[in-house]
Order: sequence, then structure tokens, then C-alpha cells
Amino acid sequence: MSDKGLKSARIKVGLSLVWFLFTFSMVFWWWIFLLHQLDVMSEIVDSAKYTSVRRMLLWEGAVLVSAVFFGGLMLVVLTYRERRRNEQLRNFFSNYSHDLKTSLTRLRLRTEILAEKNPSAEFQKLLEETSRLDLQLENSLWLARIDSQKLSYEKIKISSVIGALRGEWPELEIKLHQDATVLADDLALKSVFRNIFQNAWLHGQAQKVDIRPELNGKSWQITIIDDGRGFSGDFKSLGQQLMRSRHMNGNGLGLFLTHDLVQRMRGQMNFHQVSRGFQLSLQLPTGEA
Repeated sequence: MSDKGLKSARIKVGLSLVWFLFTFSMVFWWWIFLLHQLDVMSEIVDSAKYTSVRRMLLWEGAVLVSAVFFGGLMLVVLTYRERRRNEQLRNFFSNYSHDLKTSLTRLRLRTEILAEKNPSAEFQKLLEETSRLDLQLENSLWLARIDSQKLSYEKIKISSVIGALRGEWPELEIKLHQDATVLADDLALKSVFRNIFQNAWLHGQAQKVDIRPELNGKSWQITIIDDGRGFSGDFKSLGQQLMRSRHMNGNGLGLFLTHDLVQRMRGQMNFHQVSRGFQLSLQLPTGEA
């Protein structure tokens, strides 16, 4: 769990503890106060009635104080257990996904070697499915550690990132009109472009992707356009939440993570409604002072 997540969990446990102590103290104080006031009034109250009222306050007050005590204590304990359970589940999922991704990466490399030796349609299809599964697992891994993964910033050329990804979509024409150097995390930036290309190829059935960087002050405005079938749903929901649309085979996890990673790299991601294809723009810092 990240420092931010750990701090948030500790705050929840701390608030529940403060509520428990405050509520228990107030109830206990009122109980003692009522008993004390009753003792003060004992001289002017009938003894039989005084005994009856005092017995009632003693028993009912004891029940109320006990209920508040054990209820508040259970609230604190359950809040603490929930924090521990969430932390354990997150660590398990993160470690399991990491181990599975290592095995899948080895399988993908072997598939690429076989596809080079035997460039048949079946091997190419197997390579595409392996790449797709690899990306889905990578997205799951990012999602599992979305609060704990720390990004390291360095100056990266867009051409180097795209060059490393071209082989995953051999039938998709990716054209970079101008190189750009941005300040970003290498793994996060590769994941951003992988999801964009996968979205264009799989969901948009595009054949070509144009990437047009344009320098705008201390940031690069990178416009990405494909010639696919586009998107006719609610553009406001793209990248903001997981969804299911009749025009998409997935649930929007790729664009959701892409939007989150771009924001964490101090950038912005916007979607543009066009008459044909799909268009989005990334704004990433140059790192220049």
C-alpha cells in the first residue's frame, strides 16, 4: 500500500477510535451525572420512588454504556481488520499478476520466434492474441498498484516508444509526423501508447494511426488520429469510468488507465468527436525549465 493509501487507512482507524472514545465518554459521563443528581434530590424524593428510579438508571445506564462500549470497540476492530484485509488482497493480486506477467512475457517471446520462423496466418493470430492477453494483464497489474506505483520521470523520445511497440501490431500503420521529447515515466508512457494502439486496432478496426506532436509552450500537444470506425457513445464517460458499449468489446479499462497515467505524469488527455475515425490528444510536459 502506498504512503497515501496507508495514511488514509490510518485516518479511518483513527477517526473511528476518536468517535468511540468521545461517544463512550459522553454517555458514561451523563450516566454518572444523572446518578449524582438523583442522589442530590434524594432528600426531597420519596424513598421508595428514589430506590426504583435509581435501580432503573443503574441497569438501563449500564446496558447503554455497555452497548456503546462494545459497539464502538467492534467498529474500531472491524475498521482495522478491513484495512489489513485490503492491504493483503492488494499485495496478493499485485504479486500474482507480476508472476503471471513474467510467464506470459516468456510465452510471447517464444511465440514471436515461432512467428518469425513460420510466418503463417495462424502464428500471426496466436501472436496477436498473446499480445492482447499481455496487455490485459499489464492493465490489471497497473490497476492493482494504481495507488502504490511510483513513477520515475525522465526525458523520453516518442519515436523510441513507438519504435518499441510497432512489432505488436504489424498490420497497423503507425506514422509519426514529428519526434518529441517529453518528461514521463518510460513504462507508463509505453502502457499509454499500447492501450491507444490496441483500442484503435481491436475496437476501432483501424488500419492507420497518425501521431502529430506540436510544441505548445512548455508542453507537447500530441494529437492521435486513426481511420477506424470511431466511437458514437458518450465522450464524457471515456477514460472516466469502466463501461460497456455496443461499439466496444471491452469495458474501457485501457482508456481508464491511460487517462489516469497521463494525469499522474502531469499531463492531460482529451477525446475529440470527429466525423470519421477516433481522435484524442495528449498533453505532456517537455521537462524544460
